[in-house]
Amino acid sequence: MIDRMDDVQEIVRDVPVGLETGLPNYWYPVLQSQELISGVPHPFRVMGQDLVAWRDLNDDPLVVQDRCPHRNSRLSIGRVLDGGIQCALHGIRFGGDGSCQRIPWEPDDSPLLDTVSVAAYPTQELGGYIWSYLGDAVRFPPPALETEVPEELTKPDQFIWFRLPTDYWKTNWLVAIDGGDAFHAVMLHADSQAVSRDEKWTGGAAKRANVPMADRRMKIVQTGHGIRGIALDGTGEPIHHGHLTNQKLLGNRFVLPCISSNPIRAVPNVEPYTSRLWQYPVDANLTRVERFLCFRAKNDEERDRATKIFNDVALPRLVKVGEEDKAVAESQGGLLNARSTEVLFSPDVDTVKLRRQIRDAFLSGSKGKRNDVVSSSLVFPV
Repeated sequence: MIDRMDDVQEIVRDVPVGLETGLPNYWYPVLQSQELISGVPHPFRVMGQDLVAWRDLNDDPLVVQDRCPHRNSRLSIGRVLDGGIQCALHGIRFGGDGSCQRIPWEPDDSPLLDTVSVAAYPTQELGGYIWSYLGDAVRFPPPALETEVPEELTKPDQFIWFRLPTDYWKTNWLVAIDGGDAFHAVMLHADSQAVSRDEKWTGGAAKRANVPMADRRMKIVQTGHGIRGIALDGTGEPIHHGHLTNQKLLGNRFVLPCISSNPIRAVPNVEPYTSRLWQYPVDANLTRVERFLCFRAKNDEERDRATKIFNDVALPRLVKVGEEDKAVAESQGGLLNARSTEVLFSPDVDTVKLRRQIRDAFLSGSKGKRNDVVSSSLVFPV
C-alpha cells in the first residue's frame, strides 16, 4: 500500500520512496581500518551502490564507484597501481577523484582522458574507521569530518574507545533503528543487562539480578533525554539495568544520519561509558552495523581500568545485546511488514519523533537543503 503526504509518495507512513535505501549527504563509517589493506582493492556495497576502496601512495583511503565506465567490469577485480585503480579488462586507470589517469592505447596527454570518469566520494580515516561522504558533494559540500563524529574520536588523550566487529542484519535499516527505543531493553535484555543492585564489582563477570522474569514489571519515565523504561521486581523495586536516567548527560540519544548513543553504567559502582551505534543500509533488505563504546580516560591508570571493565563486563553485555536486537529486528521482516500493521502505544512517541526526523532530513535533501550533524550533540555522561 502506498500512502501520500503533500504529494510525496510513501512506502509506509513517514517513509518517502527512496529513503528505504538510505539518507544521502552524510559521512558514514563504511569500513574498519584493518579491512583496507595497502595494494588490495576492497569492494563493498552501501545504500544500494557497489563501491570499491583502496589506499593511495600515501596510504590514504579512496572510494569510487565499482564499475569501469568503458565496459562496466568491476574495478575491484583490477589492480592498484601508482596510487590509482586499474581495470583488469583493458587497463584503464582511475584516480581517487574519479578522473581517468591512463588509457593504455592513448598517449598520457590524450584528450580522451577527460571524456571518461567514475563517481568518487570524499574519504578519510579516523578513529579506526574509513569514512566516506555518501552523496552529492557538489550540491552539498561535505562538512569537516571532525565536526560530525563523536568527540572522543578526535581526542584520544581524553578518551579510550573499543570497536566491535562489523555486523549485518537481514532487515531494513529503518527497522533496525526502530529497535533502539529506550524502553525495550528492560524486557528484551532482561538477562543480558540486569545485574544485582548490591554488586560491589572488583573484577570478573557481573553478578546477575535474581528476579524471575514472571515477576518483572516496567515503569515508563520521562527524562531529559527522552522516555526511558525502568525494570521493577515483584515488590516494585528497580532492577539495575545500567541505563542512566536522572544523571547529568550531554546531548541527544539519536543524531542524523543514523547514530544512536546509550550512556551506561553496567555495574552500580563502575565508571560509566557510552555505546555508539551506526545502522545504515547495504541495500533495502540488509543493514550494516558499526558499534564502539568509549570511556573518559586521561591517564594510563584510567585506561587500564576502562579496559578491564570492557573485557569483563561491557563486551559480554554488548555481544549478547547485539544478538538479541538483531534477532528481533530480523523477525520483523522487511520495512512494509514491520510497519504497515503496527499498533503504537504512548511510550512510542520518541520512536515516531525519530522517524519523522529522518523523514524530514530526506525530504530537505530532495529540496536542496541539508540538516547538519554536530558531534557535540551526541549524548555522554558528564
